[in-house]
Amino acid sequence: MPQPSSPSTVPSTSRAAGDPGAGPGARPDRVTDRPTGRRWSAGTHGDGRCARHRVAAILAASALVSASAAVAGPVASALPAGSSVAVGSGGTVVAGSAPTGPADPADPVAAAAPAADPVAALPTTFDLQAHRGGRGEHTEESREAFTTAVAGGVTTLELDVVMSADGVPVVWHDPALTAEKCRDTAPATPGDPQFPYVGRDIHDLTWDQIRTVRCDLPLDGFPAQTPAVDNRVLQLADVAAIAATDPRVHLNIETKIEADEPSRSAPPEEFVDAILGVARAAGVTDRIMVQSFDWRTLPLVRAAAPGVPLVALWDATTWVPGSPWLGGVDPEAVGGDVIAGAQAVGANVLSPGAAAPTPWIPAGPDGLRQFTDRAHAAGVRVVPWTVNTVEDMEAQLDGGVDGIITDYPTRLRGILDARGIAYRA
Repeated sequence: MPQPSSPSTVPSTSRAAGDPGAGPGARPDRVTDRPTGRRWSAGTHGDGRCARHRVAAILAASALVSASAAVAGPVASALPAGSSVAVGSGGTVVAGSAPTGPADPADPVAAAAPAADPVAALPTTFDLQAHRGGRGEHTEESREAFTTAVAGGVTTLELDVVMSADGVPVVWHDPALTAEKCRDTAPATPGDPQFPYVGRDIHDLTWDQIRTVRCDLPLDGFPAQTPAVDNRVLQLADVAAIAATDPRVHLNIETKIEADEPSRSAPPEEFVDAILGVARAAGVTDRIMVQSFDWRTLPLVRAAAPGVPLVALWDATTWVPGSPWLGGVDPEAVGGDVIAGAQAVGANVLSPGAAAPTPWIPAGPDGLRQFTDRAHAAGVRVVPWTVNTVEDMEAQLDGGVDGIITDYPTRLRGILDARGIAYRA
């Protein structure tokens, strides 16, 4: 995978005790923790061709641009007023006129879209997001982490969803149940040939098998973490129920799709159906965002639920030509402008990796501010991940970001309080 040579906008020159990434040569913490050594071809892979063409068709048919209808960078300068951006077949970004007449009442997506405003569902304050529930403070994505974060006043619970073999949306970050975090107890059924389950991909296990595992092992990178003893993996419905207890709390749900290894995860359509089904059943659809590195997910959500905000995750390893992560968007077709690329899939929020080198954000003390100003002018918010040290939190705030995803929500809350920045409505 090509690695950028430009310096990061906000270098992480200091690390708090217990922060991941401490020490020379340590890999920066990432939302995905994808190994940086993976490669992909510029062609299609697995079911990518059909999914990419389906996304392109949805984009073209529904004129799925961000709710602001603004288009950034070189695309904006080339388009007449009222134009839209979509992804055409072959992975190119194309422009077309947005429909001006009334929606066809026979088309439920077209009929619903004009009345839905995903921006209205975003937080009205600074967005303090507890990454995996705040894994620097509690066992990641545990019930204790999420309930403590809600009680502590966070704006948003950030979490990951992996689909089980029997279609259950499971709250877990990694494709597999890793021995670093989890331990087996007993097989779900006597003589189960898949036991032990630790080390296996969640997508290959049923919920009955997954629920036997305990994920309560301490992590070396988080020595201050309070362990959740006998922690069981949660379903998305469990976290939705926690959020339902406080109407001020939002959910930022990531679809953990392995775009470069499609056999390890469910297709985007299955994720979208499951997430929206749980949110509707829990009555929290108006407080969820859906985020993904796999940008195929985003227009599928917009077509199914036009009022749900979309978050485009990216870093220097995904925003490259031929990437399987971009849902058919070609960075070269938009002059390398990631804001325009995200708008092409309807994103309302851009979520860059703060610790990784990002040549598309100008270097220097004002580089992040220039990027966020340009995103804001295009109607797109900026919420970076994963920002853990005081120094980096301060730098991101100075750069004008709209929120921060952090493993240490209590630490960030103290900084926001000192600055007089509201983070819960």
